[in-house]
Amino acid sequence: IVLLLVSVWLESRALTNPGGYEQPDPETFVFAETPETAAGLAYEDVAFEVSGGGTLRGWLVPAMQDAKDIGVVALHGRSGDRRGQLGHLRMLSSLGAGVMLIDMRENGLSDGDDRGMALGIREAEDAVAAARELRARGYEKVVLFGCSLGGSAAILAAAQDPSVDAIIAESAIARFEDFVAEGADRRLGRIGIGAKWATDGWAGLVVGHTRQRIGLTFYAAPADVIENIAPRPVLLIHGGNDPWVAETHAQELKAKGGPNVEYWLIDAAGHCDGGAVAGDEYGARVAALFAKVRAAPLVQD
Repeated sequence: IVLLLVSVWLESRALTNPGGYEQPDPETFVFAETPETAAGLAYEDVAFEVSGGGTLRGWLVPAMQDAKDIGVVALHGRSGDRRGQLGHLRMLSSLGAGVMLIDMRENGLSDGDDRGMALGIREAEDAVAAARELRARGYEKVVLFGCSLGGSAAILAAAQDPSVDAIIAESAIARFEDFVAEGADRRLGRIGIGAKWATDGWAGLVVGHTRQRIGLTFYAAPADVIENIAPRPVLLIHGGNDPWVAETHAQELKAKGGPNVEYWLIDAAGHCDGGAVAGDEYGARVAALFAKVRAAPLVQD
């Protein structure tokens, strides 16, 4: 029993803090890469409060030519920070969007207590806070654009906040129980063991312990709430060679989401690298979603 409890704790810790991730010291850490160095775009530092408690920090790249019809909140993956979405910045800016790249809590320079990622729940609160900050700065419509954990957070946030106008989610995790079980299946598969019943039970223990350890009083899986986003547009993107998140996550999200959800499988892509692989077509798909957002009536808070 002791061995089982220790194993569950270690797996839970690896889930929330992969690679032993710890936040950098805000007194000494400086980002070597910025919107200016990565994309030649001017930016400003931003900081604002989250309703769940704490301060978020990030960068805001204003929309070109002072147009404020669309603002994008860019959400990174596990153990990442605001730099995780820099690769999309030039494309988003060229489409006329202002872009806010944030460190979600427990990451980068935003507030944290060494709890690590929060199964998308606190991250969704962060996304909602960032969307409201963009609206307070004059942006008429807001799109959430997340990768991996950030994609899951975008789904959860839009499902609970009707003022979010659309989302783009790449390599999103539909259920963390499945994500944990699939990792265990891969490890057992390397030694020729298949025990789906055992890994499913293991995943339930790990996610349940994680919720308790990091203090989550509420929990919902993105797959169970994505239908609440309708009729707002959703673009789901997944890589055919993603080594971390199985395509079954995207398939379930599409099946549960309804006709407002567009699913695009990029066969040659891996995890969250669809933009680098698909190039111009990636930009065209995002542009098409922006066109839907611009054409839709304004959503009221």
